[in-house]
Amino acid sequence: MCAGCFIHLLADARLKEEQATCPNCRCEISKSLCCRNLAVEKAVSELPSECGFCLCQFPRSILERHQKEECQDRVTQCKYKRIGCPWHGPFHELTVHEAACAHPTKTGNELMEILDEMDQSHRKEMQLYNSIFSLLSFEKIGYT
Repeated sequence: MCAGCFIHLLADARLKEEQATCPNCRCEISKSLCCRNLAVEKAVSELPSECGFCLCQFPRSILERHQKEECQDRVTQCKYKRIGCPWHGPFHELTVHEAACAHPTKTGNELMEILDEMDQSHRKEMQLYNSIFSLLSFEKIGYT
């Protein structure tokens, strides 16, 4: 059983306030009774998985690195995002975009307007998060 399924099984049993049991053999499961199967983990890490961006197949063990650092189709953002550039697209188009991006040539006043808009948007987002956190922090939440 993979770690994700194991945790899900334990959490599900915890919510139902009962002992977790194996779906196949019905033996009791707990963190203290389980041990890792390193041979299976190694075998699973070598199974091919599809990159969500370029759709190529890679061993699971290197897929995360490929998607974060190597994939030419991974979604990336313009280096001028912090001064208001909204562009995001595939990594292989980044250099073309950045060469043509208008944000580095904007005047100080134009940049201040953009940054003010970004600040207002950020404040509204923070108000929303704070109200959600406030609602979730009540002692008891009634479910209907």
